[in-house]
Amino acid sequence: MDYYKDEPYMIRRSRGYAPLPVMVSAPWKGQVLAVGGELKNSFCIGVDGRFYLSPYVGDLEDLRTVNALRETIGRLETLLEVEPPVVVSDMHPRYNSTMIAEESGLPVIKVQHHYAHILSCMAENDCQEAVIGVSFDGTGYGMDGTIWGGEILLADYKAFQRFGCITPFLQIGGDASSREGWRIAVSMLYGQMKDRAAAMTMIEKLNLCSVQDAKVQMAMADRKINAVMSTSAGRLFDGVSAILGIRKASTFEGEASMALEFTAEAYEKKHQNAVDLQHAMDEMRKQFPLAACIDNKESESTEINKPEQVKAVLNTGALVKTIAEARLAGADTEKLAYFFHWILAEEIIVACQKAGKESGRGTVALSGGVFQNQLLLKMVDEGLQKEGFKVLRHRLVPPNDGGIALGQAVYAMGSLKS
Repeated sequence: MDYYKDEPYMIRRSRGYAPLPVMVSAPWKGQVLAVGGELKNSFCIGVDGRFYLSPYVGDLEDLRTVNALRETIGRLETLLEVEPPVVVSDMHPRYNSTMIAEESGLPVIKVQHHYAHILSCMAENDCQEAVIGVSFDGTGYGMDGTIWGGEILLADYKAFQRFGCITPFLQIGGDASSREGWRIAVSMLYGQMKDRAAAMTMIEKLNLCSVQDAKVQMAMADRKINAVMSTSAGRLFDGVSAILGIRKASTFEGEASMALEFTAEAYEKKHQNAVDLQHAMDEMRKQFPLAACIDNKESESTEINKPEQVKAVLNTGALVKTIAEARLAGADTEKLAYFFHWILAEEIIVACQKAGKESGRGTVALSGGVFQNQLLLKMVDEGLQKEGFKVLRHRLVPPNDGGIALGQAVYAMGSLKS
């Protein structure tokens, strides 16, 4: 467990906190079982307005953990004396958690990953109103079959609409791309520059990878080999970490992103005066001007920057290119790491303002594993409040995938006929 502004900020919910229920003051009746996600798995049993999150189970890539999930579900059902008639899972067809749901023989309700994140935050805060959801994480199965992960949603307990996202990019190399941020960096730069020679020159100067590796990545991008469109915010952090020479690859989950956060925090610690920080970032903006958000109706009609049915695209593609150019121009690495967080927070806030203006909603829920990054959390939280938004965040439910079972269960419970 961590702390944010002197309050608990849960990373992994285990003994002492589980199965302490989350209480939601809605007139719901019934029982549901939600099996959670694939990584950092925990499950949830809902009984009327009470939602019992299990202790941390683990990553379901290991069949021993899958068996542990089956056993723990049975034990908690016995403890609570329930037999839920419906089971809820993620939409991803290849998750082992989805397999467990389907093998139960019960009716299965499937809930989109990032929507479940927002619902978990709403439930923890006992929020009954419709919200703007900022759901930023590594990967989740999108409604269009692509990888989602940097999403602005309009959500309530019944449904959601995808309002915005970060700039889509090609995620190339399958599982390797989640460990090797240099692959993401190459793909993003190539996608932004759309010029092989210019991109190769920049990649070489940044020393991201060998010339041969860069050529292979570009060829895979051109031919769409082992490549899928992605809006993963986690991979965005990995790519920027590689561009800044902080971590080109990760030896454990989140290493490159964490190192980028720590580098940015080091800059903040050296420049604690808020006025000085604001002045430094303003000067960077003058030197490297960036639009915070793209109106998708006015953006170019290309595969890279115009996902379907999205009204606003965070200008993260241009931000990545700017970070690379600034580093080659000799800008300080710590300052650039902080600048990245600063501009990303600004883009999120601007997108929420657009969503609020269109929908009339004044509450924003922040969820997803990227919000374990407390520097980004603070910038977005405080920035949104300055703009008049009410901000919901997690405390005793993890913002990462360890909390999505709560969101799944809440959706299913709201769908049951009383």
